[in-house]
Amino acid sequence: MSSGFRPGSTHIIFALFSANMDVIMKPRSTTTNRIGRRLWTAAAIVGLTSGVALSVQPSSDGVFELSSGANALAQEKAAKEAKASKGSGPAEMSANDVAERIQDFYKETADYNAHFQQIYTDIAAGATKTSKGRVYFKKPGKMRWDYYNPGGKGRSKVLVSDGASFWIYEYEFKQAFKKCLADSQLPTSLKFLMGQGDLIKEFNISFADNSTAKKPVLNLVPKVPTSKYTRLVFELDPKTFQVKKTTIFDPYGNTNQIEFAKAKINKNLPDSGFTFEPPKDARLLNPQKKCD
Repeated sequence: MSSGFRPGSTHIIFALFSANMDVIMKPRSTTTNRIGRRLWTAAAIVGLTSGVALSVQPSSDGVFELSSGANALAQEKAAKEAKASKGSGPAEMSANDVAERIQDFYKETADYNAHFQQIYTDIAAGATKTSKGRVYFKKPGKMRWDYYNPGGKGRSKVLVSDGASFWIYEYEFKQAFKKCLADSQLPTSLKFLMGQGDLIKEFNISFADNSTAKKPVLNLVPKVPTSKYTRLVFELDPKTFQVKKTTIFDPYGNTNQIEFAKAKINKNLPDSGFTFEPPKDARLLNPQKKCD
């Protein structure tokens, strides 16, 4: 693997998503589809890192789509819950004002790195999965998630994007999955990572019930219903409006939470850390031509 990140290096970190987790969508049986679902989940989390949910999904049939009726009901429920919230935020600031401050923060952020802890809760299975690692982000569109083995020794999985391609690699199984990201396929959330997009135009935003001036928390419900998620929650730093914790709620009631710690911004992260070359003995689950 060609990478600018060295073990013990102190110059980079950014929260990435654990391919070890089961996806937010209902599972299928084949290995290829399992990896495909992981790609979407990883992308969703990457989007959360920067303040919105990214909904890039694989071109294969690796994502289970909800029926429009089921999704509409879940979306309507999320909207009602957000509207009924009685929380508050910083003095003399509306929820939209806070959202603008979040967007301003990330517009001024050229690169970002942090430790992360991810907790995924599967309601149907009654199970919770906790993962830890480091995440890195750099405009335009570069991202990297390193998932650690239990105990913190070595990596279990890595997700890497240079803005044109997106790789997932599992060290234990020596499996690699690649997805090309064409500009025409980029969702608003990924454009937001590039300093574009608009949270207020894309989401109905309100303060959560537990939101206070000292600990602002926002509910974000997509204005255009999607089968990927029904609601996002951002817990914020009251001074910088940086996102400290994100939670994504899917239509089945499952939650995917990522909390960031020891975040650093604008450290001039090297582009080499966002490139990936699979090992020679890796099994490519969906080989593709070079991504432009």
